[in-house]
Amino acid sequence: MALFFCNFSHPTEIGAPLEVTRFIVLRGASICYTSLMKSVVIGAGFGGLASALRLRALGLDVDVVERCPDPGGRARKLVFHGVDFDAGPTVITAPWLFDELFSLFGERRSDFIEFLPCDPWYRLLFADGTQMDLVSSIEEQEAQINQLSSRDAEHYRSFLSHSEKLYKVGYEELGATDFSSFSAMIKTLPALLSLGGFSTLWRHTGRFFKDARVRQAFSLPSLLVGGNPLTTSAIYGLIHAMERRGGIWFAKGGTSQLVQALVALAKRNGIKFHYEHVTQSFSKNSSRRIEGVNTLHDGVHKTFACDLAVWGGDPITLYDMVGSSKLSAHEKLRKRTVQSSMGLYVLYFKTKRPYLSVAHHSIVLSKRWHGLLNEIFKGKSLPQDPSLYLHRPGATDPALQVDGGDVFYVLAPVPHLGNFDSWTDEAANFKETVISILEDRILPNLSSELEFAEAIDPRYFRDTLQSQWGAGFSIAPLLSQSAWFRFHNRLDKLNNLYLCGAGVHPGGGVPGVVTSAKVVERMVRNDFALKKPTSVQNERNQMEYVA
Repeated sequence: MALFFCNFSHPTEIGAPLEVTRFIVLRGASICYTSLMKSVVIGAGFGGLASALRLRALGLDVDVVERCPDPGGRARKLVFHGVDFDAGPTVITAPWLFDELFSLFGERRSDFIEFLPCDPWYRLLFADGTQMDLVSSIEEQEAQINQLSSRDAEHYRSFLSHSEKLYKVGYEELGATDFSSFSAMIKTLPALLSLGGFSTLWRHTGRFFKDARVRQAFSLPSLLVGGNPLTTSAIYGLIHAMERRGGIWFAKGGTSQLVQALVALAKRNGIKFHYEHVTQSFSKNSSRRIEGVNTLHDGVHKTFACDLAVWGGDPITLYDMVGSSKLSAHEKLRKRTVQSSMGLYVLYFKTKRPYLSVAHHSIVLSKRWHGLLNEIFKGKSLPQDPSLYLHRPGATDPALQVDGGDVFYVLAPVPHLGNFDSWTDEAANFKETVISILEDRILPNLSSELEFAEAIDPRYFRDTLQSQWGAGFSIAPLLSQSAWFRFHNRLDKLNNLYLCGAGVHPGGGVPGVVTSAKVVERMVRNDFALKKPTSVQNERNQMEYVA
């Protein structure tokens, strides 16, 4: 059995390899020697990159292995007909989380990647022809709501105040909490009960707003992290407060440029990347610990020795990889009962003419609400009237404008592959459905103005990103899959194998994924008695955006 103790008689500088005194106990005798503490991060998505940077700031030696030929995970870059597109997250909320990663190494994020403010945040186009913008100004937001309902405009500040309370408990107090023990969740119950956190988000918005359109507007955030507003906990009302505090931003050049900035930061500080390395298994010792990550690259097997590893991929895939014998009874139950999020269909296209009046983010809402949501999350066929989330990045970033035309991508929530798996037959028809809705509602004459249109669907998320059932957001953000009930940030029987990223944080979207790395960092520090690195604190970064 190997026990690890940090030797702090000569403290390491941030980013320097951590010297660890390792005692190997053999038949009552011990051999003591000093070596570099090695870690392997599996997956170069936002969760994996944030975890790698945090481990490096602790002084660990870090290798990142990634099955794709490039970094980013769900935030990869896709190229169609010579045009770059973001494959996944499209906006940045809680920007201080990225500022903090750079500050760990004494750098400023703004020196390497610029965040451009989106104005408006989102434009909602309702089926009755009305519209409403979500904007940064509280007064202007009230004016926008007033166009639909003067009564609801009067209740907006009460809704915002309650969202702030949810944010304080749900994110500031619990965001980086390790819920691997049941007692950690029990401590949160009184606060969540008092704030109505066990109601659904749809019911929660109904406490403040009566107009169905206004309720839809403030229930949409759960859809943007993979949740059904009809079943997702009201705790997700905190997202609006997070957006109000930090704003809605677009990384200049696209989200993939933020990924590249994080990779460059990692490389400057000694983190090593290994692409097209498919993780196949783990080498284990007899004391419930892994000691190596076994990969396959170009037909050649390679093992990365490690003292700990962090899994940044889909948690269900990890459970399958380690095998049933290495899962606890609780983990086996979780694997059998997990509910995946909905799938995503994404259409990338270029037009031969510009559509200058279209906002950066336009949400084209269907006539239906309850029925459509039920089809998306439980249905066995594709919806014929999907709601669509249209992006025109050139509206915010002039560098992404094209001469004489325009570039767009549009997301449609669809059932995951466990409910619907006939894309081979239906992909062409659904593409025409999406184009027809856009042409009718927001992009006149689109079908005749298209230069090209290419799509990905849940099969991409399954085959490329290894997401169970091709789910766009891993597991569904349900109350029954949050806190202690969700996938934990460490395996029970392999206790030096940690999990970060989608599905292992009670939050959702990019903030939840990046914050999961803070949970992993805290657990590693506690498990290996490491000192916290000196850095600009999260609260200080938040205050800059609030101001």
